[in-house]
Amino acid sequence: MADTLLELKGISKAFGSNQVLTDVNFTLNRGEVHSVIGENGAGKSTMMNIIYGLLTADSGEIYVEGSKVEIKGSQDAQRLGIGFVHQEIALCPEMTVAQNIFMSQINRMNALNLDYKKLNQQAQELLDSIIEGIDAGSPVEFLSISNQQVVEIARALSEQCKVLILDEPTASLSESETEALFAIMRRLKERGIGIIYISHRLSEIFEQCDRVTVLRDGEMINTYRVKEVEAGQLVNDMAGREIDSLYPPKAEEAAGKIVLKVEELADQEGRFRNVAFELHAGEILGFSGLVGSGRTEIMEAVVGLRRKKSGRILFEGTEISGKKTEEIYDSGLVYMSEDRKNLGLFLEMDIEKNVASMHRKVFGKKGMPFLIDSAKEDDEAKHAIALLGVKCMGKTHRVGALSGGNQQKVMISKLFTKEPKVVIVDEPTRGVDVGAKSEIHNYLRWLAGEGMAIIMISSELNEIIGMCDRVLVMHEGEICAQAAGEDINSNYIMHYASGAYLLSEQE
Repeated sequence: MADTLLELKGISKAFGSNQVLTDVNFTLNRGEVHSVIGENGAGKSTMMNIIYGLLTADSGEIYVEGSKVEIKGSQDAQRLGIGFVHQEIALCPEMTVAQNIFMSQINRMNALNLDYKKLNQQAQELLDSIIEGIDAGSPVEFLSISNQQVVEIARALSEQCKVLILDEPTASLSESETEALFAIMRRLKERGIGIIYISHRLSEIFEQCDRVTVLRDGEMINTYRVKEVEAGQLVNDMAGREIDSLYPPKAEEAAGKIVLKVEELADQEGRFRNVAFELHAGEILGFSGLVGSGRTEIMEAVVGLRRKKSGRILFEGTEISGKKTEEIYDSGLVYMSEDRKNLGLFLEMDIEKNVASMHRKVFGKKGMPFLIDSAKEDDEAKHAIALLGVKCMGKTHRVGALSGGNQQKVMISKLFTKEPKVVIVDEPTRGVDVGAKSEIHNYLRWLAGEGMAIIMISSELNEIIGMCDRVLVMHEGEICAQAAGEDINSNYIMHYASGAYLLSEQE
């Protein structure tokens, strides 16, 4: 077809005895956004790496605009007009925006003879064709994550990009930044560029994509026009089983006693103020709000990771303000960071060592806390793998080699080796596929049913609505509303999270 930009025919790939892709067929048309979805480990990344030349298929054919091609490296892909914006930004922060955009051209030329004034002008024109407000001469390190992403897109377009791969592009973006990205995608579509869009957020797929292809266990299950398929069908295709509900039933019984009480909390930097709330045993309390509203900063202050300016924090009736984080954790109040790669896990260590890493005293031999009891470590690692269904080759599997969903499960496992009474989970399912989300959600609800108190921070409104018994809504550093029962809905929460309630009060 004249409109077909990219076509894969019978693509297969194995790593040793592990078959990752099997006979995959795929097409991308000019001026369309085609989403590729699937659980972690379904083969999405391998497929994209083959398209971009980072991996070579064992069998199958690739066609670009109707011509059969061989892509043996990223330079081949770029010459063919294929660009790849990875989930992890890969720019040189100390160099200028223009230098990053034309990095490959600079590498091919004599840098001493380059006309940098002309280079900056060309970069500025390219940026302005995408979005206004980014200075081509400024260092990349001073840009927001969303603007760094724009630079990545501009770099791809500088190579006469016809096919653009976007891998989880909104994972670290605020709502306004996400909307700006979607506006850019619409402009690229109008220019005839085909976009392969990878995301775990089904709402984005229904809003932005024309077609969607589902991969499961390395095989292509179905391709649909987005207007002709329902979310439930996509979920079932990805999971390979019927998932009646994305969220487990909420608690029917009233919450128990107060286990955590925060009074008039404020921090030194002014990120939040006047924060007061109570948490009950057996409930999941949600904190909702736009990125930057202060949710994470509050929880860091609660567990001693951030200095507070004023206020009291009572855990089981005892004041814990001023205590060290280790002491707070030992008392049974723990926090899981949203940043699993930098703050949550030791990626080069195995599952066993990661599960044990927070709890040396638990695994220390009696009277000798620094002498590790290997048998205890071994038992706990095996228990964590079984309980959360971590897909691995055993407790010695290196965590960095696990899929995102399985890494998240390991990080959650770390929290529960000491049987805490209160757990704070920050973005517990970020970058996690539908199946793993369901498993994590069910586990958290089961823990609440056993009497544990849970605070959940999430930027996914559907997750907050589906999981939480109560929701505290934040706007610009303050709790501005509480939702319970029928009030836990998107209209109510967004009315307060967006600040729209302030306009209503002025009328």
